[in-house]
Amino acid sequence: MTVTVEGRSTLTQPDGRFVITGVASGAHTVRTRIIGYAPASRDVTVTDGQTVDADLTMAPQAIGLSEVVVVGYGEQRAGNITGAVTQMDSAAFNRGRLISPEQLIQSKIPGVQVVDNNEPGGGMSIRIRGATSVDLSGVGASSEPLYVVDGVPLGIASGPGGGLSAGRNPLNFINPNDIETITVLRDASAAAIYGANAANGVVLIQTKRGHTGPQFEYNGSTSASRVTRLPDMLNAAQFRTAVQTYATPSQISQLGAASTNWFSLVDQTAYGQEHNFAISGRGETQDWRISAGYLNQNGVIRGTTTERLSLGLNFNQLLFDNKLDIRTSLRGSRADDQFTPGGVLSNAAQMGPTQPVFDSTATTGYYDWPGNTLTSADNPVAILAMAKDQGRTYRSIGNLQASYQLPYVDGLKANINLGYDIAEATRQTFNPSVLHSQQKTGTDGTDYRSDFTQSNTTLETYLSYLAPIHAVPGTIDITGGYSFAQSHAEYPAFFASGLTTDILGTNGITTARIVQNFQDVEENRLISFFGRANYNLNDRYLASVSVRRDGSSRFGPANQWGTFPAFSLGWRLSQESFLQGLHGLSDLKLRVGYGKTGNQSFGNYQQFAKYVLGDAQTQMQFGNTFVTTVRPGAYNPFIQWEGTNAFDVGLDYGFGGQRVTGAIDWYNKQTSGLIFTVPVCAGCGLSNFNQQNIGKMRNRGIELSLNAALLDQRKTSGLSWNASFTAAHNKNEMLQIYASQGVTRVLTGLVAGGVGTFIQVLQPGQPINSFYMLQQKYDAQGKPIQGSYVDQPTVKDTVACPASPTCGGPGRLYRPDGVINQDDRRPFHDPAPKWILGHSSYLTYRNFDVSFTLRAYLGSWVYNNVASNLGTYSEVTRASPYNLHASVLNTGFTTPQYLSDYYVEDASFLRLDNITAGYSFNYRGQPMRITGTVQNVFTITGYSGVDPTAGLNGLDNNIYPRSRTFTGGLSVKF
Repeated sequence: MTVTVEGRSTLTQPDGRFVITGVASGAHTVRTRIIGYAPASRDVTVTDGQTVDADLTMAPQAIGLSEVVVVGYGEQRAGNITGAVTQMDSAAFNRGRLISPEQLIQSKIPGVQVVDNNEPGGGMSIRIRGATSVDLSGVGASSEPLYVVDGVPLGIASGPGGGLSAGRNPLNFINPNDIETITVLRDASAAAIYGANAANGVVLIQTKRGHTGPQFEYNGSTSASRVTRLPDMLNAAQFRTAVQTYATPSQISQLGAASTNWFSLVDQTAYGQEHNFAISGRGETQDWRISAGYLNQNGVIRGTTTERLSLGLNFNQLLFDNKLDIRTSLRGSRADDQFTPGGVLSNAAQMGPTQPVFDSTATTGYYDWPGNTLTSADNPVAILAMAKDQGRTYRSIGNLQASYQLPYVDGLKANINLGYDIAEATRQTFNPSVLHSQQKTGTDGTDYRSDFTQSNTTLETYLSYLAPIHAVPGTIDITGGYSFAQSHAEYPAFFASGLTTDILGTNGITTARIVQNFQDVEENRLISFFGRANYNLNDRYLASVSVRRDGSSRFGPANQWGTFPAFSLGWRLSQESFLQGLHGLSDLKLRVGYGKTGNQSFGNYQQFAKYVLGDAQTQMQFGNTFVTTVRPGAYNPFIQWEGTNAFDVGLDYGFGGQRVTGAIDWYNKQTSGLIFTVPVCAGCGLSNFNQQNIGKMRNRGIELSLNAALLDQRKTSGLSWNASFTAAHNKNEMLQIYASQGVTRVLTGLVAGGVGTFIQVLQPGQPINSFYMLQQKYDAQGKPIQGSYVDQPTVKDTVACPASPTCGGPGRLYRPDGVINQDDRRPFHDPAPKWILGHSSYLTYRNFDVSFTLRAYLGSWVYNNVASNLGTYSEVTRASPYNLHASVLNTGFTTPQYLSDYYVEDASFLRLDNITAGYSFNYRGQPMRITGTVQNVFTITGYSGVDPTAGLNGLDNNIYPRSRTFTGGLSVKF
């Protein structure tokens, strides 16, 4: 520890003794500080020629620095970490009806963006410091982080949460009530120990274990949810006027006499319940915890339900005089999901509000547009009643870890981790032949079933060495080992159309007119060698070095292996003598780190030449015989790792005995070898597309966090107030795209309405998926002028000009060409927010407590595809008129304007994510707690659509609406 007197400082000896010489006579204050303890001081008086003894006692620090933080292959004290690492425990988690682990940390950690699709149990995505890959619906590598649960990596398959996506969010198998801590490794210096899977960051999840006991816990809650906003469509009177004004007598004659709000017929008040039980215990040499949970949650759109049964077991045992530590973790779940059948939301928007719901003369009893016109809307209530879409997912994950203190070498341990992750998911969809959508297309009923299985196994063996105190100056711990991971997946599927009977439902495949069988089997392996060394000199100078060598079966022989090094340094400035005079300063640490990470989360077998079989609809006719086609598929033997090089500078600070803590980070990370699906050359005789390494991307940003104990009077008035603030800014830029082929841009963002209409772009110098639009012109009243766009300067003039940003080269000036076409499109904003802000507060008064979380996105943009697709009077001129989006009342558009930037809206928002009030009390000597929570309390935004978050791609195409949820809960311990 550091001891100072009047600007003179020294370090204590191992036994705590210290000597400071040359101190002038008089009154002085001796001060001492060390990480993990509150600063101590003592006043002394020095007389010439005499020695003064000063004894000081330091109390453990109340907050932060001594906490143990889980990192890759080990643990560290919070104050010793030299990377950008944030750990949250259950006390700081979000509250309310939470189905998956990601929701626990939403808005809590700077640089971590959590996005859901609003469905109960629906897909979730996390972006840590922006997207590092071009992840576009399977045409690129994934940008999802690596998840590690109790030491088990969740799959080396691609896709969010481990690769299994046949059901809902693959992380739903983890009961949030069982989670003790979530640690996010945000920078490469911390995450590089995971090498090829760490380019998008790492999320470490630790589940609860026994701490006291034996103890029994029960947590239960019930909830009710309502839709907060739906698409703004014309009502019956407005629709009737539009048809009578713009349509022909043929369409006018189809108008009905009803006044139907179709969305009100497909939404509902969604009720839910959750019950969690746990029993745990702890002894001198063992601890254990067994848990069980049940969840049932309906969605606010009819037909949507998720139901989950979960079980968990954690057991630790110390043997042989505590030299052998055995840890076991087992987790399993069964989830039953009912999905809203396809087309319900889109048809609720399109169906004419003058049409009735029921028709007693129809075979089904439901009204449908007369005739089988291909483009006519379908009755969404009929779809809900007759179509089925359901799934069931079983998942189990577990591991056995052992750590043994080897003899003869104090501090040397041998560690082994055997883990598994097994999942089975089924998905069944059924559309009866009498359904209007089946009759108008001539499909006459469809039946689909898939049964996906995936098994991942992990073996990790490594040595860890913690040098005994005084063996070397400072402390050093070293870790080195080997890892083997393997994934095996089977994807059988069956599809039938032309059903001869509807009675059998999803069991009617064998009676169908056309039956197709599919079978896909995939395997991949990852072999790794890794090592790390941490050094700490007197809690003042810190260093960490790691390296990982990965070999993946997803690459050809020349590119299978990749090396991922990292280092970081820390300097605790608060221990230096030149800052000893800052009495309020309790910690100040400068961090610098660099690391290289990789990404191999994409499809298997891209490096192998293979044949592709056609199906029943792509056969060749030879006489009276139809033969299934066989053609060579595209492949790329040279495909290689996506590599991300990242640099981070951070400053951790603490004031007032750590009552105020926080961090500031700046980072710069660049990804090269971006994997993307590109067109294959014409005449190659292969598939149309192929995956290649085509470009570079950069993310730069700053992150800020502040945690403060603003009020702590629990011992007097009973009041306390803890608050946290986070802010993160990220700037994404595409640096290079398919330069070898002279490509300057790649179009993305396919939208509904136009055939092959893409409204986003990958273009060097712009953020990925920037909107690529025509610049709309407006009249004097601010109304958009149909078909009138700005003629962008795209032609190089012959007029000389001085060097300036507007010049296209030496002496060349860009000018408009007088023609509005595709060349006049321009990159215009992007979906990613420029700033993500978060605030959480936790207030208590005696036995009462209140907590809330605020979230804000600034500078995010969303394309309102519902408005662009249905916001034109041409939709009522269809053979069967569609309803219109209310934006048409402002624009007056009579033809689609899909490429108008009018539909790209500022989606910045401020949202009160949740607010919880609780009361804790004892009943017959046992602690109890009752709570009330409201989620999605309010949203302030200028966006006109359903939800300004609208997923990660910024395309609002009739997305599932967000809901406001009211939850009441009870917890009991005894």
